Amino acid sequence: MLRDVLRITTAGSVDDGKSTLIARLLLDTKSIPEDQISGVLGSSVDPTRIADLLDGLESEKEQGITIDVAHRFFDSQQRRYHLSDSPGHEQYTRNMATAAAGADVVILVIDASAGIKPQTTRHLSIAYQLGVRQFLVVANKCDLIQYSSKVLAALEKDINNLFSGYADTEWSFIPASGTEGAMVVTRGSRMRWYKGPTILEALDRISREAQREGPAAIAVQMVQRLGNRTRVYLASVLRGQVEDGMVLTISPGGTTGTLKNLTVNGRPSPSASVRSEIAFELAEERDVERGALLTHNSSISSSHQWDATLIWLGAEEGVIGRPYIAKLGYQTGRITVTRASELSPEENRRGEVRVLAPNGTYRATISGQQDFALAPFHEFPEAGRFILVSPEDGQTTAVGLVNFSLRRSDNIRPHTFGLDQEHREELAGGRGKVLWFTGLSGSGKSTIADQVSQQLTESGRIVAILDGDNLRTGLNSDLGFTEADRVENIRRTAEVAKLMAETGVIVAVSLISPYRQDRERAREIIGSDRFSEIHVATSLSICEGRDPKGLYKKARAGEIPNFTGINAPYEEPPHPDLVVDGAGKLKDQVRKVLSLVED
Repeated sequence: MLRDVLRITTAGSVDDGKSTLIARLLLDTKSIPEDQISGVLGSSVDPTRIADLLDGLESEKEQGITIDVAHRFFDSQQRRYHLSDSPGHEQYTRNMATAAAGADVVILVIDASAGIKPQTTRHLSIAYQLGVRQFLVVANKCDLIQYSSKVLAALEKDINNLFSGYADTEWSFIPASGTEGAMVVTRGSRMRWYKGPTILEALDRISREAQREGPAAIAVQMVQRLGNRTRVYLASVLRGQVEDGMVLTISPGGTTGTLKNLTVNGRPSPSASVRSEIAFELAEERDVERGALLTHNSSISSSHQWDATLIWLGAEEGVIGRPYIAKLGYQTGRITVTRASELSPEENRRGEVRVLAPNGTYRATISGQQDFALAPFHEFPEAGRFILVSPEDGQTTAVGLVNFSLRRSDNIRPHTFGLDQEHREELAGGRGKVLWFTGLSGSGKSTIADQVSQQLTESGRIVAILDGDNLRTGLNSDLGFTEADRVENIRRTAEVAKLMAETGVIVAVSLISPYRQDRERAREIIGSDRFSEIHVATSLSICEGRDPKGLYKKARAGEIPNFTGINAPYEEPPHPDLVVDGAGKLKDQVRKVLSLVED
């Protein structure tokens, strides 16, 4: 079996014939089973319908377009290929970007009869920003221009101008016809004037020697814990060659470990080469988890903050400060995008933003809750490419590349004070806690929080109230009521509440905090053991009937935008620590809250 696998993806505008071209490549390399061909195309192959071989979704077949990314493998005499056929429609750009994020080479397809289109330029820009530097530019549908060398020469000149802004790329121009098969795998008879390679020949000439020659690097995929404290690590060799007895640096962590009992494909072996699947043990006792990198590569570092190029793929806007799940190699952890600036197609910064628009490209700062083993993408792509996933629905929201580690995170160390947390809590009369009241405006949050505060104070506890309106006259006076500002409002409040609770203070937070994931972020900041989410469940009709500040009336009149419950959503907590009735007897609701504080 061929072990050298080159990952390629298609790019280009809709209707430029990407799927037809790739289907021809698979057909002519005998990579599609006969029963599939006959099942899709019937007894005779219609060249104009061969793209149906790749369209797996019913909606793709009905519309005659590609929506999802189609993955296929095929072999040449030199190597194996992993091919991703990505869509050309603008609304499916996220799928193209996901495919390009893992590609070694992009086949940029252009309709020879139509020339360069806006999506052609967009896809080139995305692929470049995701680190792709090798391109095959295929002028497809040459049969529609009668294989005219004059038309193709003009198109090649346009393509040369297109790539002039990407000086460090390598690209080659290949005229072809996916429908008739010319210059895909075989040369055909209509372009005798063309002396260059076919698409398959050009792919076979692409070298991947950098992986073989780089310093040794191993990515741990699984840890098997056996008896007698034995751990066996299952891993992939990403770079170079590893040997039994080799000492490697473990990241995250920075410790070293000595390989022993190395096996390759289940058999003992003194060494393993790049792309081998291996198992090994360590001579030392080390805490190594899934995702760890063992390497000699000095470009890899352990960091929980890094500068990244980010392409936002979510159908909804992303918000600075909101939590996401990062997947980098086999590592997984929660992160937030703490800063972002929009990038132009030329990678120039356009200014800092608070929201991330679909299909937008950004220079961003990523902050994790844990250290990641990472490296600049241009030095070590396998450790410099990541995706962001929504913790709400598991959908991929962004793809990104690591530009560099922000080593300022290595220089920040919390100071240890003489009076520790335990003593502070003892002086304050008990353990600190955060009571997070959430509900609609007018639900009774502040009223209940005030009564709780009074009774706790009478019992000898120190209590602080962080009320939404009061915070917005000082600490958060620079924030409005957009979704992004609400996220930052909650983040700041949670950080202050955490500091106060760690000194033994009971903190009653009264905020509408309408978004579920932002409340979960507050829980993460403060710590689940100190955080109690209290839903003040009062109906909209009752809240609007109270309307103590006249805000509902203004919102109904269109005078207040983004008002929760009227023209902005409120996401009820699915599993709050406590539900109180804002329309019930006050003393009964206060009694319920006090039960959360009892030691």
